[in-house]
Amino acid sequence: MLGNGDIWESFDALRMMRATGCDGVIVGRGCLGRPWLFRELAQVFDGREPELPPDLGTIVRLMEDHAARLVAFFGEREGMLQMRKWCAWYTKGFAGSAAVRGALSTLDTLEDMRRELARLDSAEAFPLVALRAHRGKGSRSQRVALPEGYLDALDDDTPPRSPHGAEELAAWEQALSGG
Repeated sequence: MLGNGDIWESFDALRMMRATGCDGVIVGRGCLGRPWLFRELAQVFDGREPELPPDLGTIVRLMEDHAARLVAFFGEREGMLQMRKWCAWYTKGFAGSAAVRGALSTLDTLEDMRRELARLDSAEAFPLVALRAHRGKGSRSQRVALPEGYLDALDDDTPPRSPHGAEELAAWEQALSGG
């Protein structure tokens, strides 16, 4: 069984596994602009303390590689259109990045991206407040919700029973909606 949702940093995965009894986690939006999250997950699953996130200079080099790969695959115009959204995710939380993101959202070339990123301090450490910064859809967190009794019989592959009646269905939908 896999758990999914609100994995923003490596310890979120451990908490979810402990709370639900799941065997592993699926990472979605939490890795957008933060591919090193997978390294951190491997480290905590191996019982080690995760490394600190990279500084901005390292992230810029990663962005340049990412953009170059997109350009090689799609061509410069389409590759850089794809890269625009990634620029916002990679730079989220860094000092002065909001102004640069405005320009990055209209870039057309890899050189445009390099010029704008050069305006930022490449020595800046990753802003820890950005670890939990939501990416993509909305910015709300949801609590883990499992059908009643689900954890009582982890070896039973029988699907949970369906709700009976409108009142029970409404209660189930409320519980599974995260609030």
